[in-house]
Amino acid sequence: MRRLHAIAVCTGLLLIALAGGFTLTAQGQGAPAAQAPPAGPPPPDTAAMRQQYEQWRKDFKTWGKWAPIGQESKGTTSLITPEKVQNAMKLVKSGITVSLAHAEPNVVAADVGPNGLFKRTTLGITDGGTTDNYQVSFHGQTVAHIDTWCHFFENGQMYNGVPVMGNLSAETGCAKGGIMNWKDGITTRAVLYDIAQLKGVDTVDPAMPIRRADLEAWEKKSGVKIGPGDIPLLYIGRWKRRAALGPSNSPVAGYYADTIPWMHERLPSFIGHDFNIDWNPRPGWEGLRNPIHVAVLNWMGINIVECLDLEQAVQTARRLNRYEFAITFAPLPVEGGTGSPVNPIAIF
Repeated sequence: MRRLHAIAVCTGLLLIALAGGFTLTAQGQGAPAAQAPPAGPPPPDTAAMRQQYEQWRKDFKTWGKWAPIGQESKGTTSLITPEKVQNAMKLVKSGITVSLAHAEPNVVAADVGPNGLFKRTTLGITDGGTTDNYQVSFHGQTVAHIDTWCHFFENGQMYNGVPVMGNLSAETGCAKGGIMNWKDGITTRAVLYDIAQLKGVDTVDPAMPIRRADLEAWEKKSGVKIGPGDIPLLYIGRWKRRAALGPSNSPVAGYYADTIPWMHERLPSFIGHDFNIDWNPRPGWEGLRNPIHVAVLNWMGINIVECLDLEQAVQTARRLNRYEFAITFAPLPVEGGTGSPVNPIAIF
């Protein structure tokens, strides 16, 4: 247990230990425009789904569930109790550890804008050693990272009714709802949703929305499903496709809006994906920004861990025929931060 706790802590602190200086910025990556394929027609249930979405905006809020409205709340992360952590540790059978983060980007590409480059500068080499300076804008499409409630808000409010005014500033960042909520690390049960295997393909069609029926079909096929405090990891083969065909920032086979009730029923602590979590582009959803981001980060208090590299984890899970395992990660404890790059570790 001590060793696993150390993994969680080291995941968040390793960069600091290596760096003589470290600068993080949380601007969008601003990837250069890429020629996206035609979006195609909207799904037939789009109009009805948009109406449902507006109702869910009222029905699915968990504000006040874990803390009084207007106060700091960790949302569904509160469901990761000591007992939950102990049960997650019981899933460790083989002692195999697998990183779920891709190498930091150092070349501009369709899914890596200039701000999203991870800039490592060696400051000086002497007879006794050297130091580095790191700089990265981690929100975007390439760096494995987690978000906070400060990343998405609506009508002047963040999750749990915390007002944006007076809570955010360029100088101090995010006072309530920032990354320090997760500084002690996350250790819980993860379930891999291998949609590529479900569909019988190497990589999922990037224009395909991942629907609730897909998630439930995989649960039936694999025999495992998420529960409160768990983390679903959605695999579409993003990095395998990128290696074969080159980088692309669109389309993205992400979660479709009809997965929102599934999330509300299951109450995972985080929603995971090997790309950005929202299906994009969204024909028929014009004028509505990132419906999944808004639903989880603003209404339900479910956090996000995205742009993961799940290729090695998928290979391991398929070889062992085991799609549930322990996961651990921790952010950099940055006061006022709206998120953090992470290197999650799957432990089989």
